[in-house]
Amino acid sequence: MEINRTIGLLLLLCCMHTILYAQQTRTVKGRVQTLEAGSDKLQSLPSASVVVLQKEDSTFVKGTTSDKNGRFVLKYQPQNRRQYLLKVSFMGMESAYRILSDSLSVNVGVVTLKDDDIQIGEVTITGKLKEVEMKGDTTVINAAAYKTPEGSYLEDLVKRVPGLVYNKKDHSLTYNGQAISEINVNGESFFSGDKKTALENLPANLISKLKVYDKKSKEEEFTGISSGEKKYVLDLQTKDELNKTWLTNATVGYGNNKKKDLEGQVNYFNKNGENLSFMARSTNRYQNSTYKDNINNSVGLNMTRKFGKKFSLTGNVNYDLNRNGNITSMYREQYLTSGNQYSASANEGTSKSRSMNSSLMGEWKVDKRTRIHFNGSFGLSPNENESSNQSASFDAPPNVNHESLFADFESIPKDMKVNRSENRSASENKSNRYNWMIGIMRRLNEKGTTLGLNVTNSDSWGDNESFSLSQTTYFKLKDKNGNDSVLYRNQYIKSPQTNNQWRVGVSFTQPIGKKVHFRAAYNWNTQYERDNRDTYELSSMTNRDSFGDLPAGYEAGYVDSLSNRSHSRSNGHDLNVGFNYSDDTWMFNASLGVTPQKRTIDRKVGKLYADTTMRMIDYQPMIWLSWRKKKMRVSLNYNGRTRQPSLSDLMPLTDNSDPLYITRGNPDLKQMFMHTMHVSFQHPSKGISANLGWQMEKNSVTQVVLYDVQTGGRETYPININGNWNTYGSADWWKRFGHFSLKLSTSGRHSNRVSMINEDRSQQPEKSTTRDTGLNCEMEASYQPTWGGFDFSTSWDYQYSLNSLNDNNTYTRYYNFRFDGYVDFPFGLQLRTDAGYILRSGTNIQKGEDDEIVWNARATWRFLKQRKAELSAYWADILGKRKSYARMATSDGFYESRTQEIKGYFIVTFKYNFRLMM
Repeated sequence: MEINRTIGLLLLLCCMHTILYAQQTRTVKGRVQTLEAGSDKLQSLPSASVVVLQKEDSTFVKGTTSDKNGRFVLKYQPQNRRQYLLKVSFMGMESAYRILSDSLSVNVGVVTLKDDDIQIGEVTITGKLKEVEMKGDTTVINAAAYKTPEGSYLEDLVKRVPGLVYNKKDHSLTYNGQAISEINVNGESFFSGDKKTALENLPANLISKLKVYDKKSKEEEFTGISSGEKKYVLDLQTKDELNKTWLTNATVGYGNNKKKDLEGQVNYFNKNGENLSFMARSTNRYQNSTYKDNINNSVGLNMTRKFGKKFSLTGNVNYDLNRNGNITSMYREQYLTSGNQYSASANEGTSKSRSMNSSLMGEWKVDKRTRIHFNGSFGLSPNENESSNQSASFDAPPNVNHESLFADFESIPKDMKVNRSENRSASENKSNRYNWMIGIMRRLNEKGTTLGLNVTNSDSWGDNESFSLSQTTYFKLKDKNGNDSVLYRNQYIKSPQTNNQWRVGVSFTQPIGKKVHFRAAYNWNTQYERDNRDTYELSSMTNRDSFGDLPAGYEAGYVDSLSNRSHSRSNGHDLNVGFNYSDDTWMFNASLGVTPQKRTIDRKVGKLYADTTMRMIDYQPMIWLSWRKKKMRVSLNYNGRTRQPSLSDLMPLTDNSDPLYITRGNPDLKQMFMHTMHVSFQHPSKGISANLGWQMEKNSVTQVVLYDVQTGGRETYPININGNWNTYGSADWWKRFGHFSLKLSTSGRHSNRVSMINEDRSQQPEKSTTRDTGLNCEMEASYQPTWGGFDFSTSWDYQYSLNSLNDNNTYTRYYNFRFDGYVDFPFGLQLRTDAGYILRSGTNIQKGEDDEIVWNARATWRFLKQRKAELSAYWADILGKRKSYARMATSDGFYESRTQEIKGYFIVTFKYNFRLMM
């Protein structure tokens, strides 16, 4: 027994010795020499490359160069059970190799390099540029792998990167299904992260790399502990040769249909994140409605300045003026138990909106343990809107093109008409806001224990004034003379609003070992809201042709039943506790937020008054799990969140200011709970990504619709209901073959949406459930030679919905084909064209609406020194076949909408670029 113990102890000591020995630093030394030209005499060779490599795969470990006497000393840290190789090389000479022993100090002596006798001419080495790389939790996209035409903006580059999707309509940006919250430049905020400004203004050739990562908050950066909330950003890395360079351009363009495009830019970027950008633009180039005065004017200034290593400031100022007008029409089929209701509307509206916004944020690293950060913003937005609207309802399909329905209204049989309304409105809104925040963080010890304090205040106020003139005819409701009942209104409404909020919080973080961290936070917040509406009936004071002017003594027309007063206050305490675990393979975050709060509201509608006080507790559980191995990553995210019904929904008061849409509250509403789960898989080196998501709501707030068959009007009130859920998934694969690339993608979604319908007040409302399914398949092929580029894509999109009331079902199929190509010719000439064809089929799609083709072309000539000047001619929608057409199914109906657009335009632009080195 003693012998066994002795042997075991010796083995243990040997193992410990081996481990300790392997972890010690090893030293390699020697001298590099070469033969003198034309003799056998050796001479020292300075500046020779000396590197240590892993023997099995030649992985680089450590390197140095020989001194003026050819001598070198190199130290490296070995790994257990690894063998190493010494490589000595010099340009134009044969490399020499030595196998390194396991000794702590190795002297390889003299290493002699000989001239390479092989004479070669000029050699061009072409390496395959990696399109996408994973570096930890950061996805790095090499912009040079995606060629864009000269003069392109960042938006054109984004379109070519698999997984990046920019929606120009709502300015949303996603990467592999994950929402991108903002765009940065060299790690710093750019115009407060505004995606539209960066994508539609920054030149594509400015960018070397695009990085996608979860941007940490100031607290997360300081403590190294993740809160679990994900905020993905697209960080643009500028090219080295353009850093510390002023990039300036100016554009002038004019065309038919009163098209114009005037733009000027000045950009300065530095690799450390400093930047200065000024942008000014006046254009209606991308506004295609038939309104003649469309224009968008914008001026913006952005700045990031660093004062040493401890203090930095980032700020921006923006001014926008937007005039826009549209002529739109909509057709709706509402699902009812006794038979569907059909309605149509036509609207002509104009708007003029102005806004000025500014923000400033800064960070001060007081010392190694203390950091202060702050931000503030201010904005004001005066807006003006005018519209003229007609709408009508029917209890049977009118069988008239709804775009010309009101021109043909008299031809529709009277027995199917329910109502017709003509409305005119004008409004002026002024809103102002400001907010500020300051945070202080202090690291208490070397272990990383951190305490934080933050204070936030925001305030907004505004005033809205509007005039409305309406006449509603009820064809199934007769007056005392037996004629169609008519309701006429001429109203003036004034609605002041105020909102003020304070928030004070403290946070505490504590490391537990090297891989686990604990975090706790407490916040107190209070919010006050005031929302009033004063309504004045002007019918008896003005004639029917008078609109938009207040007569003397208008105060006498005050209408109690159409006015309200609403005051509310909320006080809450938010406690959040969580922990984080991370190593080279796994990352895990879990937290639970608990928010007890008190909410009070006083509301007066007409002569009715109600007040209520509620005490409730909200919960926010969160779990996030990520696993990565080499270049593959899998993540799972669960979020739960309770939500209280709005205070206005809880008030048992009726609002009948719109006779065709009456609303009232429900004091018995319960708390809603939303569950969201998302799973994603990424393997960029294989070109594969996939996403799967699911969302479910418990006690969803939905509207019960009480339909009046005589007037066609609706009265709604909210209730809680279960059954709202949706699921979605997508998968992408892309591959590059030299100049060719191929991308395949597929996605699907299915949702279950519930509402309640009642056409007889004596009966209980009946559940209306719509199941909506969507499928999409897409293929994109690209050929990018040095002299041009060609992209072809085709997709199939299928949408189907089925409603439980009378088995109403609708479907739509879309077949899309698109081509985009350009060719670079000598002397700076480039020709570019793109064309798209859509084929539709489905419910209610008529001949003439079933297809659409849009063809655009551009010719560009770049001239002068370094091609700084650019002259281009662009023809949009050459065939004049563009159509604005959209369809949508909801839990209570089916919608189609159209917008009148110009059929095409031609514009000529001149652009000049120049660079100024600092």
